[in-house]
Amino acid sequence: MKKSYLILHIAVLLAGFTGVFGKLISLSEIPLVWYRVLFSAIFLFLSLKIFKIEKLKSSKEAFNIGKIGLLITIHWIFFYASIKYSNISIGVVCYCLTSFFTAIFEPLINKTKYKFVQLFLSALTLFGISLIFHFDASYQIGIILGVISSAFAALYTI
Repeated sequence: MKKSYLILHIAVLLAGFTGVFGKLISLSEIPLVWYRVLFSAIFLFLSLKIFKIEKLKSSKEAFNIGKIGLLITIHWIFFYASIKYSNISIGVVCYCLTSFFTAIFEPLINKTKYKFVQLFLSALTLFGISLIFHFDASYQIGIILGVISSAFAALYTI
């Protein structure tokens, strides 16, 4: 097996367990994300030092990276809140709405035309999620938080 496939499989496995870890860890969503950001920053700092990677070229580049980091942090807070207020499956299934929000936000941000195929497939995603959930009132807060999480996930991917 190629090294890149192995790395991809490990990344998918870790991403799949994110929701499980979020549910099992007893911290609320904000401290959980705070520690996740802290450990990520330490790991990135050490990686930059070990591999002797240059500093950022400009303050604009640093600002843009900071904006992306903020969007990811907000996404994580809402994602873990969705899991805490409902269950893992709702948080993860709501994350599937990221493609829906990307289809809506991308033309607005990049000032391009909407693509019918993307909007149609996004509508199918909405329909599929509505079939799964039936929008049970006991999970309503978790679903709302999951949808907000997906919107922020779409913003940082654009």
